[in-house]
Amino acid sequence: MPITVKEVVEAAARLVGSTANLEDESSEEVLLLVRCFNFVENEVALDYFPLKRTEEVAVSDKMEYAALSSAPVHILRVTDPYGCALAFEAFPAYLDLKGYAGSANVTYAYAPAAKRLGENSDFAGAVSARLLAYGTATEYLLACGRLAEATVYDEKYREAIRAAGQTRRPLAMRSRRWI
Repeated sequence: MPITVKEVVEAAARLVGSTANLEDESSEEVLLLVRCFNFVENEVALDYFPLKRTEEVAVSDKMEYAALSSAPVHILRVTDPYGCALAFEAFPAYLDLKGYAGSANVTYAYAPAAKRLGENSDFAGAVSARLLAYGTATEYLLACGRLAEATVYDEKYREAIRAAGQTRRPLAMRSRRWI
């Protein structure tokens, strides 16, 4: 189930004690909360949990990044239609595919686009609405100059990031051996 921006902003507003009317999307307080959400979503995507996408594109020696649906931050892999890795060199505006022409599958990490209140976050799974709400609350409190409170929520935000990054292994007991 996708996380909505409104869900995160509502939770952050409750955390900081804001009485912002979320029905008025043009109010300064709501706009600030949404800006804080966008900042946090971008930070989480670029620093902790990369958003990855694979797209099939037609290439002819070079592939412009504009051919992809999102702006890539890091190209992870390029393969031909059969799954064989292709050699490439990344440049600021394009990929040089060393003479390859045809269809290619490009796997890349991307930065999320700025969202508005009625849209969905690009995250699902390990990144929860609570994690994003803690980060949004931290940024909001910093923007308002409430540094002591921001420190408390920043600690909760960092702890939620650590908890989301831990892999959960099933517990296993070693078999007993008789001598």
